[in-house]
Amino acid sequence: MRSRIALGVVVALLAGIYTGFQHHYLIARGSAPDSLVPWRAANVLMNGGNPWQRGALDLVVMPLRALHEDARIHLGDPLFYPMPAVLLWTPLARLPFLVASTIFNVFAAFLFVFAITRDGLHRAWACGSVPFMMAMRFGQWSPLLVAAFAYPALSFFLLAKPNLGLPLYLSRATRITTTVCVVILLTTTVLAPWWVRDWLRNLQNDLGHAAPHPIPVTMFGGAGAAILLALLRWRRPEARLVAFLACVPQLPYWADQLPLLLVPSGRREMQGMMLVTIVGFLLWIQFRGPGDFIDTIRPYAIVFTYAPALLLVLSRRNERGGDIDPGARVYGRESA
Repeated sequence: MRSRIALGVVVALLAGIYTGFQHHYLIARGSAPDSLVPWRAANVLMNGGNPWQRGALDLVVMPLRALHEDARIHLGDPLFYPMPAVLLWTPLARLPFLVASTIFNVFAAFLFVFAITRDGLHRAWACGSVPFMMAMRFGQWSPLLVAAFAYPALSFFLLAKPNLGLPLYLSRATRITTTVCVVILLTTTVLAPWWVRDWLRNLQNDLGHAAPHPIPVTMFGGAGAAILLALLRWRRPEARLVAFLACVPQLPYWADQLPLLLVPSGRREMQGMMLVTIVGFLLWIQFRGPGDFIDTIRPYAIVFTYAPALLLVLSRRNERGGDIDPGARVYGRESA
């Protein structure tokens, strides 16, 4: 326990330094980290506004806001996050964005490390993977979703990004997970029933135009359906995780694929998958060519995360109590 806490603190501090530099770099060049969206949405909500209305995220009024560089960034898209994501950001809403985003990533990095090392410190190699680094660079939710997968009491994080939270929930649903999610959804809907309607309207009308969120099983001319071969090991929770995650819309920019780092079991598997993601990223840099940034990175982010995860799943027997068994230890019995 002491080792896990110490390692989590070290990674969290490094993540905080990395976040401060990266988010300042992005903002100085007029590019918004993803975490700027829920931060502004939380401010709109706390000011009595409706963050799901078009243009609301660019009308945030804060004391001394003009002194902050992030005030110049225009967020043209409407809000795609649900109410639970906005509420989770309200404790940080009144802080300057760079401070708030750094605290968010420090908290997420610590919980991520503490969760994945529950059955062995070797899992911390996941912090060197491209998906984790991308999640930190843009202030994404995926590290917190992984923590919620390990600890059902944190299941409210699954609601912050439901397209990724749903496959994580389905791959190893528990009574605690279900109870937490139902209570949070019912509470937010009763207190503010209008948010569901406005959120669904934004998803239906604007999400596809804002950024491509393909479903991996439909990619590569249908060849992505090969990921469903993971269901040949359907008794194992990590097999269900790979298959279910491949069936939901996601941004093919590495961070959304971070939950796949739950699949490796031992130290060698974890190091191997970490290196595969780095190789994929370097190949993209070398051969990306012209075109839209996300369009060029899409095949690399999907192939170099799903392919190794699928191969690891198929190398195992189809039996209960797999490498992320909720019955004994959260991830696995192998730690060699």
